Amino acid sequence: MIKRRKTRKVRLGNLFIGGNAPILIQSMIKVPTSATKRVLSQIKRLEKCGCEAVRLAITGDEDVSSLKKIKKAVKIPLVADIQFHTSLAVKAIAAGADKVRLNPGNMKKKGLKEIAHLAKERGIPLRIGANSGSIDLHPHLSPPPTASFREAKRWGRIEERGIAFSLVSAVNDWLKFFEDTGFFDIIISLKTPEVESTVSAYRMMAKDCNYPFHLGITEAGSGREAIVKSSLGIGILLREGLGDTIRVSLTESPEEEVKVAQEILQSLGIRFFHPEIISCPTCGRCTINLPEIVKEVKKKLIYSPLPTPHSPFKIAIMGCAVNGPGEAKEADIGIAGGKGAGLLFKKGKPIRKIKEGKLAEELLREITKTM
Repeated sequence: MIKRRKTRKVRLGNLFIGGNAPILIQSMIKVPTSATKRVLSQIKRLEKCGCEAVRLAITGDEDVSSLKKIKKAVKIPLVADIQFHTSLAVKAIAAGADKVRLNPGNMKKKGLKEIAHLAKERGIPLRIGANSGSIDLHPHLSPPPTASFREAKRWGRIEERGIAFSLVSAVNDWLKFFEDTGFFDIIISLKTPEVESTVSAYRMMAKDCNYPFHLGITEAGSGREAIVKSSLGIGILLREGLGDTIRVSLTESPEEEVKVAQEILQSLGIRFFHPEIISCPTCGRCTINLPEIVKEVKKKLIYSPLPTPHSPFKIAIMGCAVNGPGEAKEADIGIAGGKGAGLLFKKGKPIRKIKEGKLAEELLREITKTM
């Protein structure tokens, strides 16, 4: 069991962040907020695939006007993402935003005080965000110009910790500012595009406060590289009990961000969203078309909802008797391939033989009966 860090509990619309609340999955709308119909279409798709909070970029009054319309049309909590202009945060709160994401490093303190007072009055939280591209790094944590190649290489590791230190230092200053105004409904994010510096920053910050954390690797990119980087960074922190909301930042559809986030949480046993399919990599012992069987079963089941939100359900699709049911005995249900046939088993116990051509069909039928 993962022991989560104890934090304050903050309300987000009809949900909570931190405390004993589930770790929430967020994504961000990838079209201009002023494009109301397109935003609503994207939100509906996100809700369908399991997104629990949506962030929207607020860049001007047209976006604020659209936010007001969107708020009336959806139930999912809306997070207004504000950069530079404190007046837009004030307007977004008035328009119904359930949470505001701020980067105080590029805002004036007078406006930030107004935001804090209004957010407290409306009972909505603020996410204090910092990333490595928006802060000044401490110069004494960089290698000297005269450093040798070997020394510079060693400094590379120190510099990663320097980025983390700079992020934490900046956020601690902003926390003091908001606490001095009497505002405490805060969520913290400390992001860089690198796993090491991001993980280091959150570890440092965890020692300084009990505010909830929003996790992510910023500007992770796209495809395999981005998924691996995000999974490592977010996964390490979650495994250490750090993190209360997550967003996987991909240069892809927001639905893909949500699906990857779900896989991270499910692979750590934190939350369960769909049946888990385990399958062997195949070898010379496999005599059935295992890849096609896996593909067919996965297509039908991978995003099927589980009967209850916290019940894991494991399906094993194995190529031979070596891998199943022996190695897959903990699976709720599975098949193990043989010559022209396969063995259906439940919790490691053989049930019956099935012809190869009927393996996927029969397995799916049994899964439906079992779940």
